[in-house]
Formats: sequence, structure tokens, C-alpha cells
Amino acid sequence: MDVYMVYLFVITATPLFLWQDYRKLALAHIPFIVTIWALLIFYIGGGMTPAAHTLFISLFVINVLFAHLAAYLIFARPFLKERSLAKKMSSME
Repeated sequence: MDVYMVYLFVITATPLFLWQDYRKLALAHIPFIVTIWALLIFYIGGGMTPAAHTLFISLFVINVLFAHLAAYLIFARPFLKERSLAKKMSSME
């Protein structure tokens, strides 16, 4: 559960990292964050049905995929763009 809580805080902070360049994507992620926090409260309270567990796990998987997409957009995409530009510049010389 400790790893889940840490990841939950990362999920919650993801829109802040996306806000400047990918505002629409950050806004689309907010309902998922609110829902997963609400489901966490139900989980801690012990009032989850099997359908709620399925929803909880599904939302967690969606958030993991979204966080990886965000990490790609924030870190990998600019790096790959810069690298391909450097290759083009070196081939022009």
C-alpha cells in the first residue's frame, strides 16, 4: 500500500507538469484523479464491492498509462527531437 500511496501522489502531480505545454491533456486527467482518490477512501473504509474493486484497478491502470504518456511527452519527446535535429545538422555539414 505504501508504493500505491506514493504513486497516487505522483498521479496527482502529473497535471501540474503538463499544465504549461499540454493543458487540455492535464484537464482531461483531473476527473480520473478525483475518482481514484474517492475510491481510495472507499477502499480504506472497507465498503468496496467487487465492481468497485474492478473500477479501482481499471482506473489505476489508466492512470499508470497516462503517467507514462506524460513522462514521454515531458522528457523523452524533447530529447528525441533534439537528437534528431542534431543528426540532421551533422549530416548537413
